[in-house]
Amino acid sequence: MRVLFAAMPLIGHLFPMMPLAHHLRDHGHEVMIATGGDAATAIRAQLPVAEVAPPIDYVRSAVRGLGRHPVLALSSARGMADARGGAHVFAVTNRPMIRPLLRAAAEFRPDLLVHEPFAAAAAIVAARLDVPTVLHNIALDDGTVIRRELLRLLTDTALPAPATTLSIAPPSLVRVEGRPLRYTPYTTPGATTPAFLREPCTRRRILVTRSTMLGDGPDPMLRAIVRAAPYVDADIIIVRPDRKTLRATALPANIRTTGWTALHEALPHCTAMINHAGAGSVYAALHAGVPQLATPAPGDRAWNAHTVRRRGAGLAVPARAITAAHLETLLDDPALSANARAVAAEIAAMPSITDIGDAMTELATP
Repeated sequence: MRVLFAAMPLIGHLFPMMPLAHHLRDHGHEVMIATGGDAATAIRAQLPVAEVAPPIDYVRSAVRGLGRHPVLALSSARGMADARGGAHVFAVTNRPMIRPLLRAAAEFRPDLLVHEPFAAAAAIVAARLDVPTVLHNIALDDGTVIRRELLRLLTDTALPAPATTLSIAPPSLVRVEGRPLRYTPYTTPGATTPAFLREPCTRRRILVTRSTMLGDGPDPMLRAIVRAAPYVDADIIIVRPDRKTLRATALPANIRTTGWTALHEALPHCTAMINHAGAGSVYAALHAGVPQLATPAPGDRAWNAHTVRRRGAGLAVPARAITAAHLETLLDDPALSANARAVAAEIAAMPSITDIGDAMTELATP
């Protein structure tokens, strides 16, 4: 069986699908990844890659997609996973993907096309080639909605529904239609996690991670954490700090910085996590069973943060508003820890990649 995986040129959109791609490859199927940008660079050494999309300038895409839709722009800025606003933003990248993705798919001749919700161009290509699709959710919202809204903007043709939809969302956080699939951590081979983060800590430890889309510019979340750190009885490890934090000559004594880190290796040895509410970081903390503080922001990040807060597995605090009191609550509240562990157990009980992978051959073109 030949399987083509399609994703936006963003690491956070591709990585949730990579465990399934590797499973299918390891079980004798021919697999190709269609993406671009940093996502293509990250996995090029592992699987064949078709470059079908340029890197995303998210700010420019948002301006182009929402510039004429001020109401949708305001809704998207709330960060509550507004599908209509998100569709206008990601349509900007999907449109130029269609032709190169069609060429790549026609050459590869897949029996099945697996795509994440924001790569709806894949559904158009699959329909033209009469190939069944699998919609692979990657976040904490219903991917069928963003797929529908994107296709409404991209084509006037009614397209077949996916043969099946995979959902990695733990049902106690949010119920998404489709076959449940256990979230599986993924990192590129060769990514090195510092030894001290792979060992049990002798005192409380908070891991801090930030968006891969922010670059090295000033990060208000890190500024707030640096201000609060002297009043918190814990070690604070900042992964991929911004330029200002990295070059600081007088960080608080309990702050340490590090480069790229495999979160699933470090988090089991941490007491808590602070993140930007991106779906990948949120899932990493949920999988590890550690409480998290997530900072609401545009896109789906307020939705993610408040979903975690509603479940009782963490806090939702605006980046600039983080205080030492928030960090102490994150470390000390036993209910947060208990609820985070409960979600981790829920994830562990979901069907595995093996369970789903073995059923994929039934969906392929005869």
